[in-house]
Amino acid sequence: MIGRLFFLFLRISALTIGGGYAMIPVMKWELERSGLLTEKEFFRIVSTAQVVPGPIAFNTAVLVGRRLAGIYGAIASGLAVVLPPFFAIVAVAEVIRALSGISYVRSFLRGAYASIIGLVGSVLYRLVKNQRWNLYRAIMIGVAVFVLLLNGSLVIPVVILLVLLLYLKEV
Repeated sequence: MIGRLFFLFLRISALTIGGGYAMIPVMKWELERSGLLTEKEFFRIVSTAQVVPGPIAFNTAVLVGRRLAGIYGAIASGLAVVLPPFFAIVAVAEVIRALSGISYVRSFLRGAYASIIGLVGSVLYRLVKNQRWNLYRAIMIGVAVFVLLLNGSLVIPVVILLVLLLYLKEV
């Protein structure tokens, strides 16, 4: 089952264009077609995946893997969803690095950087505004922000710990 989940999510991640939300219908179709999950089970998992901080496709894959094959299924499914974009980003970064000496490319990258800041800010605002807040979630996020303001080099451990604490509270 673990290998089956790994290759199923690897194929979905490698061949779906459009990001995480574009992958959800493909995941649903593949999991229903293979008889691994019903529509109701899948949408229950997607609902939980939306509550957990992080990319929807990754969260969904991990939760499906956990449901069908335990912790090793979760690890295999999560890894399978992450590998294709990781290698695509590495390839694009190499191309950009090779072309970074061209003034047009440098100008484009500066403009793209500015637009990305605006897009991320917009999404962050909407996520915070539409979040189901409770005291536990507000305290955990507040503590994480405080720790990051004190020491910005702890981003990865703080985010991982925050996700785990929020996830464990949801389960």
